[in-house]
Amino acid sequence: CHSDHDFDTRRAAVDACLGCHADEHSRAYVGSPHHATWKNDQPSNSTAGTGVSCATCHLPRLVARVDGADVVTVQHNQNATLRPNEKMARSACMNCHGLGFSLDALADPGLIASNFRGIPFRHVAGIAMAVKRINRPAN
Repeated sequence: CHSDHDFDTRRAAVDACLGCHADEHSRAYVGSPHHATWKNDQPSNSTAGTGVSCATCHLPRLVARVDGADVVTVQHNQNATLRPNEKMARSACMNCHGLGFSLDALADPGLIASNFRGIPFRHVAGIAMAVKRINRPAN
């Protein structure tokens, strides 16, 4: 994706992925709402840090506290977030979306295939049960 001596993370985050991956989900990225945020997050624009690339979801950044300082690394083992896909809800989706929307979207195969163009048509019933329990008055 990138060499040790030519560390172009912008190329590695999208172009390198699409250079190899040609499945329906990957091909649908270009022109998707996430791709639009990525295009708006280019250096010439003012929305730095809001873009969603392939790497944003599939190689999320991790923050660890080391010697009193935050150290950011990239999770290069995509098995940590890929299967089951709901493993990426916390590390990727919930950076912008709520838990219910994230899980509903990840439960909708058509939405996944289209690279999340639209709203979820599936609903994870367990989320409503959990929210109801959280909002229940204390005895």
